[in-house]
Amino acid sequence: MNDTTARSEQYRGFTISVTPQKDNDDLWDFTYSLQREGETAAQAITRSRTLGGYAAPETACTAGLEVAKTEVDNLLRP
Repeated sequence: MNDTTARSEQYRGFTISVTPQKDNDDLWDFTYSLQREGETAAQAITRSRTLGGYAAPETACTAGLEVAKTEVDNLLRP
């Protein structure tokens, strides 16, 4: 994976897309978006994480997927 490549995954009716971003001190963080199946990109939920600080972009993507999955779980909670 290069530094600007987003990683996408289907999860519980959503497409999760995570993009690693260079943060301070040469560490990595991430931005993610959640798009429900059947909705337009304009309706996607986008979040940026700036508290982490991961050594590699792959690690930031993995962390971003886990955070996004937790948000989807919370959105679908009855």
